[in-house]
Amino acid sequence: MLLEDISAPITTLAGIGGKTARHFHKLGIRSVGDLLQHYPRDYEDRSTFTSLAEAHATGKATTVATITLMDYIGKPSNPVLRIFINDGTELAALVCFGRNFLSRKFSPGMKVFVSGQFEMRYGKLQSTRFIIEPYTESPKEFGKILPIYPTTEDLPQTILRSAVEAALRQYLPLLDDPLPPSLLAARSLPPLPEALAAIHFPPDRDALTRARTRLIYQELFFLQVIVVRAAMKRKTQLQAPVHFPRTLQERLRRSLPFPLTPDQEKVLEEIYADTTSPRPMARLLQGDVGSGKTLVALLAALPYIEAGHQVAFMVPTELLALQHAETAHTLLSPFGVRTALLAGTLQPAARRTLLSAILRGEVDLVIGTHTLFSDDVAYRNLRLAIIDEQHKFGVSQRARLLEKASHPDLLLMTATPIPRTMALTLYGDMDMSTIKTMPPGRKPVRTHLAVLGKEEKVYTWVEKELEKGHQAYFVYPLIGESEKLELRNAESMVEFLRRRYPRWKVALIHSRIPDEEKERIMREFMQGKIRILVATSVIEVGVNVPTATCIVIEHAERFGLATLHQLRGRVGRSDRQSYAFLVYSPDLTEEAKARLRTMKETTDGFLIAEKDLEIRGPGDLLDGTIQAGHLRLRIAHLTRDAPLMHEVRKDVEALLARDPGLLRPEHTLIRTLIERTDKEPAL
Repeated sequence: MLLEDISAPITTLAGIGGKTARHFHKLGIRSVGDLLQHYPRDYEDRSTFTSLAEAHATGKATTVATITLMDYIGKPSNPVLRIFINDGTELAALVCFGRNFLSRKFSPGMKVFVSGQFEMRYGKLQSTRFIIEPYTESPKEFGKILPIYPTTEDLPQTILRSAVEAALRQYLPLLDDPLPPSLLAARSLPPLPEALAAIHFPPDRDALTRARTRLIYQELFFLQVIVVRAAMKRKTQLQAPVHFPRTLQERLRRSLPFPLTPDQEKVLEEIYADTTSPRPMARLLQGDVGSGKTLVALLAALPYIEAGHQVAFMVPTELLALQHAETAHTLLSPFGVRTALLAGTLQPAARRTLLSAILRGEVDLVIGTHTLFSDDVAYRNLRLAIIDEQHKFGVSQRARLLEKASHPDLLLMTATPIPRTMALTLYGDMDMSTIKTMPPGRKPVRTHLAVLGKEEKVYTWVEKELEKGHQAYFVYPLIGESEKLELRNAESMVEFLRRRYPRWKVALIHSRIPDEEKERIMREFMQGKIRILVATSVIEVGVNVPTATCIVIEHAERFGLATLHQLRGRVGRSDRQSYAFLVYSPDLTEEAKARLRTMKETTDGFLIAEKDLEIRGPGDLLDGTIQAGHLRLRIAHLTRDAPLMHEVRKDVEALLARDPGLLRPEHTLIRTLIERTDKEPAL
């Protein structure tokens, strides 16, 4: 049995009823498998005893003592139990706030284990935070290293520990090890049952280190199996070589009113080199907000179109699809390129007409959202699929688009730069291109922080920009009022801003507004008829308005670092100086402070991506990218464990190169992963 296959509800464990189970559910723990993979966040070492006398210096003690006296303090109507103990080195008092029930379990003269935080108060050494247990030869929580789990206030550590102990007793003997025995021996890794027992209840620090290394290695191994298998599979997909002329590409380049940047030139050559290979292109193009990726994509598409092939350009939102379609039509129609927007809002008759034209090959470049891979969409000669903001799509969605052709070339694009370690993890089977240089004349966006309540200076600054003929965004974390969160929201603030800026037209846009209305609002904003756009993060992707020079993000602490960077990228898209104002609440978490500091200090999207990974950790960053069921990182950390990841990749490549059958033992997660990747196109 695999660890991931232990689906028995946690209520099957002794002592866990329906009410307690609901507390476990809040932690995402529903099955015994979930519980065994709920790894400790820290440990408390009670294997080493320290005396009460030492607590004067360290503030901590774990000792064996004798109860000398028990009394009560406080008001008679609300007495508080006090237990005096002596371990031979010092006398101390345990003040039992809310724990008067201990008087029924302990009495003077009893020998006890005690561990707690101690301080001098009223001339006595005392503790209000302590653990006490009757002295026995086999203590429950003493003489060992105890796990400290992520939990909620409704679920004490003692209940979590008892549940894990029960799960280990019942299921550890049944577990299969998914890693090949030869690999365990070569890397000196302990078997899975041993590692799992030691990660929860380590006998010593050395065993804990070995257990952590084993479990981290296993998670990274699963990831690399998928990535390396996909790379090997792609190398076997051959296609007949085709000559791709570059006449149209060169004509478009000459018609541009500006030269391409060196990075754009380099990326175009890398993409064109891929077209001469007998293997389908699989390339990831990453570039910061406003670096000119869309232009590169359109230029890259022209050789395919000139050779008689079709290109599909998939984007995550209707707004971005509309903008790309208008850009493509403006740039390409003078050269006879036939472009079309396949929108979900098309009327049935218009949709049928367009689908028929695509099938007959009368459309060269089709731009749209997930509608591009709908069942009723068929292409006559699709050869290149371009996917913008690819992280918004899952593997299955990308695969459905690629199924519309026989091994088409694939160009993924992202304006969210990917840290090097993440790129190795998620896109190790792809070639990678990067645009770092910005178009000439662009000025870095100046970022300012303002605490909530002192934002009037921000509003005044925006007013000065509006008077220059510029435009502004105001962004909020919520659409409307919330009963749970006291935050400013877009619907309420749009009325305030209309009163604050009566001379200019203010409009509201968010995800609940019908697509046709959103398109109208965005078109008017792009035309300058609307001067202030109030929005949620729906504008995060793709909106390009060169005359917008200000963005105000209120409750900025509620947004992730990547989203803040994307939102800031809505301004600074011309040679005009632009500004981003991050308005934040006074009560910030340390993580929120780190995000805002990063935004203030740099506009480099690549540095921000590294900081984002450092601050947040990997979490579920793999979700929607690999989507292989069991690949949530629970103990591995993509930044911290980067050196080990390189070693893991070497192991996987060596194993698969030597004999793919080595990774096909019966009843293993590896086999499940391989079978899944064999069914899906290499991405």
